[in-house]
Amino acid sequence: MMLERVAVGLCLLLCLGPEAGVAAETGPSAGAVIIAHEGDSPILDLEGAVSEVLRANNLLQAERIKRQELSGQMNQALSTGLPSLDLSGDWSRGRDPSFALDSTFAGGEDTFAPIPGAEPWFNDFLAGFGSFIPDPQDIPAQTFWRANLNLNWEINPSKVLGAVGAARLGIERQEAALRSVRNKTAQDAVTAYFSILQQAEKVAAVQARIADQSELLATVRMRQELGLATALDTLQAAVSLANTRPKLTIARAGLRNAGSSLNVLMGRRPEAPLKVVNAFQVEMDSLDRDGALRLAADRPDVQVAARFIDILGRNRQAQQADHRPYLTVSGSYGYVGRTAGTLFDRGHDSWRAAVALNIPVFDGLLTKGLVGETEARISRSRAELRAQQSNAELEVLQVMADLEMARQVLAAVRLNLEQSRAVLEESMLRLKLGKAGYLDVLVAEANLAEARSALIDARFDVLSRTAALKRAVGYDPLVPLAAIPGLVACTDTTQTKDR
Repeated sequence: MMLERVAVGLCLLLCLGPEAGVAAETGPSAGAVIIAHEGDSPILDLEGAVSEVLRANNLLQAERIKRQELSGQMNQALSTGLPSLDLSGDWSRGRDPSFALDSTFAGGEDTFAPIPGAEPWFNDFLAGFGSFIPDPQDIPAQTFWRANLNLNWEINPSKVLGAVGAARLGIERQEAALRSVRNKTAQDAVTAYFSILQQAEKVAAVQARIADQSELLATVRMRQELGLATALDTLQAAVSLANTRPKLTIARAGLRNAGSSLNVLMGRRPEAPLKVVNAFQVEMDSLDRDGALRLAADRPDVQVAARFIDILGRNRQAQQADHRPYLTVSGSYGYVGRTAGTLFDRGHDSWRAAVALNIPVFDGLLTKGLVGETEARISRSRAELRAQQSNAELEVLQVMADLEMARQVLAAVRLNLEQSRAVLEESMLRLKLGKAGYLDVLVAEANLAEARSALIDARFDVLSRTAALKRAVGYDPLVPLAAIPGLVACTDTTQTKDR
């Protein structure tokens, strides 16, 4: 009777086949929808997610506002070369007895006194003429109404050209800064998107491992019932399964956290509903090192530093102009009247025009000090630019080395995964035939789980480092490697798509 049970059990085990003991790779299929946070939300692909981040990201919006600020500064710079024109009107009323008090015009207590030695008739004339000057207390208050159009224009071409040129370069500098921030933000969005896919694959990998261990536990229990395994083997299989289940909770939490990161980049609440499409490609183009270095030397953040040096040069030009001859033109045309009704009467108009040549002689060394400070800043900025270019080239070399390493690791773990899967299948079959122990299968199952995890991490490294390389050479991470001029080696421009 015992032999019959063993025979039936072996028949059942063999009928299951080797695949029954090894879960298939159950990662999200291509095009599958991954739910990072439950709830109603549109399904985003990579391009859609990056587009939403670039539209709504708060830091990127702040950079765009800076561009608007510089447009206002451009108008301020233009104002240095344009005249100012204003219309003024005023009403004044006051009493001023100074005319009567001035002895020059026969005012004051001692005015028009008799002149010693003069003829009597002349002294009488002076006394009579003095009666025309009123006493100070008799001077009445007076009212005047005035309306004027005033023009002022400082003509200093060197200063105008310097200020306008600095403002224009400032706009170009900010546009380069905006491109740099945009590329960095796009890289963060791409990395966050791929992180969601990575965490979803980790969830699927843990589920696959649980399926493997569940099948192993069922097999060991059946072998125990047939007398081919001990209760300790069954207990070990159950413990391994129990230790794996919490990892599924951890993996799901990682998926939610990755979704929260992408939500924050899109300007949403971290827990907002989010669904993405499981779609990506691994680009394996051969890279041109020298071409990458040339691109790095002219990427947007390096252009920002170079434009700043040009701006300082324009500022120096404007500062030097303050110590050179310049013209000022001023003019005024208006009306004056004693009452509002007589303001515009015939003959009440008044005007004035003036042109002045200003030749600065000594300003207390102010201009010399400002120019000297600016020249020192130019020298310092040039040194910083050289350092920044070197750092950009160093970053590109490091990213390229990391990417090459990640590609090699990816190729190795792909092969390792296939071999680990074959070993587990063989171990399960040998276990069913009684030619291998439980521990052999357990080791093979652990190796397969590690190979799955390594493949997921290696693929994410290649994807994220590829995006980092594109940003490091000054391009949008969504641009294919082959579309970046000079980056891909001419001998190999193929791309490998990977699932």
